[in-house]
Amino acid sequence: MIYSFKLLHRYQLSKVILVVLLLIVLVVGAVPGYITGKWSWKNTVQIANFKDLKQIREDGLTISDLPTISHQKIRIADNNWLLQKVKQDNQSVILLLLTPNGPKDKPQVEWMDINGFNRWKTDYHQRVKFTLKIAGNGDGTTDSKKQSSNIEARFFRGWTNKQTYAVMQWYAWPGGGSPETGDWFWKDRSAMISKKRVPWVAVNILLPVEPLADIDPYLPQLKSIGEKIQASLMTEAFK
Repeated sequence: MIYSFKLLHRYQLSKVILVVLLLIVLVVGAVPGYITGKWSWKNTVQIANFKDLKQIREDGLTISDLPTISHQKIRIADNNWLLQKVKQDNQSVILLLLTPNGPKDKPQVEWMDINGFNRWKTDYHQRVKFTLKIAGNGDGTTDSKKQSSNIEARFFRGWTNKQTYAVMQWYAWPGGGSPETGDWFWKDRSAMISKKRVPWVAVNILLPVEPLADIDPYLPQLKSIGEKIQASLMTEAFK
């Protein structure tokens, strides 16, 4: 009995060591290439629906129950962003969306670029989660079933001398989203095994609030807007 237990323990330990070694090989082989932009498969695999993503930057995003007031392209750092203003309950809400500027682009330092562009001070940083479920295409196939998205986002207060905002940010992709570039990277790396890529959109919601106001009461409103944006991306960009 004791011998069997020791044998089982050694077997489990060997499995753990093997998994760790494989993970190290994957990280060592993948991360440097990701950082430098010279990763394997980069020249052979592209985002399939890049044209749909690019079209959003040109025409704006159609969002259910959030009529568009205006939209335009603006330059932030080295990228062309979509600045779109939508209307909710007689209030103007600002959206800043970045789709890949090229079929091989990846998310990197978008939140730093936004901070530099707005030149604001920030505080009250939190992580928030919300889940979205939408119906499929209704054609009787597997895709017609309800699609779920589990999103984690950054939530904080940003302010200048002129305006205070409740802010929510995340990288959206099919079936979910996260504010961390690494979360997208691992999903994309996994998809590349099947010679696919994971499309993404950097999403920023800026809700104007009273100067230095407590932003907690605005969280439900931002989650509602976030759900509608994710739903629109799933039907317009991630289809």
